[in-house]
Amino acid sequence: MSNSDQDSQKSQLKSGGSDSTNTARHRYDEQGRRYHNRSDAAYMLPNDDEEIDRVHMQHWVIKIAFQGNFHAPVHEQLEQGITVLDGGCGPGTWSLEMAETYPQSKFYGLDISEVFPTAIKPVNCDFQVHNIAQPLPFPPNHFDYIFQRMVVLGLMRDEWDVTLKQYMEAVKPGGWIELTEVNIPDSVNAGPKLSILMNTLGEVANKKGLFPSVSFELEKKLKEIGCVNTYSRRIDVPMHHGGKIGDLLWEDFLQAFRGLLKPFVVKQYPELDDDDAYRKFVDDAGKECEEYGNLIIFHRAYGQKPTTTA
Repeated sequence: MSNSDQDSQKSQLKSGGSDSTNTARHRYDEQGRRYHNRSDAAYMLPNDDEEIDRVHMQHWVIKIAFQGNFHAPVHEQLEQGITVLDGGCGPGTWSLEMAETYPQSKFYGLDISEVFPTAIKPVNCDFQVHNIAQPLPFPPNHFDYIFQRMVVLGLMRDEWDVTLKQYMEAVKPGGWIELTEVNIPDSVNAGPKLSILMNTLGEVANKKGLFPSVSFELEKKLKEIGCVNTYSRRIDVPMHHGGKIGDLLWEDFLQAFRGLLKPFVVKQYPELDDDDAYRKFVDDAGKECEEYGNLIIFHRAYGQKPTTTA
């Protein structure tokens, strides 16, 4: 199947969308990258095949960094069989892997774009097009475990509390909510060129109304919605050094640096308007990561819904 055929197939939404509405559903930038065109969703990265590949790669970076797909104490429950929500699932990499590992459990994934598989997938894994910042299409007390990660560039600052409160309503008493995010723009041992790129990414996100530094507040936010038995862990991951994980993490950020950020960087540094000059600047930022020993900050937090209400 060709890429155009795949894109056409992906455009068939469960709601009955067709190719005739594809123009309204997507928009394209000057480089031909495809983005969602939803007015109710803040996600600022593409939703094309290249982005799907990036998110698949990102899955392995996070899994290796945290030495596993999750930290909440739900392993035994997953083996016995529980109901799980993957909020902002993207191409569904986490849900698909978890569904194969825990065949007794049922996994549901939600995302604003139909970039997940609709036909070839485990029988215990289903996906649906839905914006997690909108009321969830599930009844209260439905899930035993809710998992969300890497939506830092997908939720508006004021949508975080709304979304987490919805999760709290959707999870069963005694159930768990787990969140994983990267921090933007601060990192450890950033060189001057990388600092320009990361600070620009943070500024763009802030101007859009996103919450780029939310990773530092994950546990706090879980407590604010009423979670108990909370836990938080910080992992500093090498970028462009430290072996395969560092290479993969650099590739992850590289797509944003080369595509999304260039117009904003050039506004401050017009001398980088030339494509070759900008590419060299980004490549030099990568070399700085190795020279300075740069580390990207990730946080993971989880909490439990009380079994009884006071």
